Amino acid sequence: MSARFALEWREAGGLMWLQWDGAGVCAAFPTREGGVSPAPCDSLNLGLSVDDAPGNVLENRRRLCAAVGVPQERLVVPGQVHGTTLAWVGEGEAGRGAFARETVIHDCDGLLSGAPGLGLVVSYADCVPVVIVARGADGPELAAVHAGWRGMLAGIVGQAAAALSRRGRLLGAVVGPSIGPCCFTVDEGLRARFDERFPGCADEAGVNLWACAGRDLAAAGVPPAAVTVAALCTASDARFFSHRRDHGSTGRHLAIAWRQEA
Repeated sequence: MSARFALEWREAGGLMWLQWDGAGVCAAFPTREGGVSPAPCDSLNLGLSVDDAPGNVLENRRRLCAAVGVPQERLVVPGQVHGTTLAWVGEGEAGRGAFARETVIHDCDGLLSGAPGLGLVVSYADCVPVVIVARGADGPELAAVHAGWRGMLAGIVGQAAAALSRRGRLLGAVVGPSIGPCCFTVDEGLRARFDERFPGCADEAGVNLWACAGRDLAAAGVPPAAVTVAALCTASDARFFSHRRDHGSTGRHLAIAWRQEA
């Protein structure tokens, strides 16, 4: 891991999260602990798209935002569809999707911004959350990306990094908690597709989505030594929600990434 970045556990208000810091950008990846949602979304469910009362979700979001220090009204939430569409967002998008599902940035799986204090959100429960940072003309710029297996194969991680690189120098990235190679078993046809796209990242045991993300980040110009991988498998670690482990009946995490105020 690059000396410019740090990934460490934080705790506040009964919540725990992994926080990545560096180059003027932070990203928080929470566990499922410390919320108010009942089973099977117990307890810090942050997703409005699952079978949970909206009031529970909004209280959980309030708690997470208070813990990490990003106001809820500053969140920007995408309406993810496992695609490759990216959206640049700024002050005009602050609050989109933060309090209601209807106001998300529709049909989008990656957000990019250089606006200080704006919380870019990625929702996941096995899919790979990736945050990328670059040095732009006016300070740090960042991307928050949702990469399921479809998006990974289609290249959303590399596309987001390339979009940042057109505006500045790529500095680093973090690959958050997500399903690991220990648990992401696939059929022969899908394994062959991954092996063709990412040689060596798939075998009979499964697919290493973390390595796939690292390949595309490096190809786009992110220094490999500055790519941090949490290496925590959501499917095998009970601290996290997992769509695969829980057969679709589970909550959702929100990763939040933001440029620090000057």
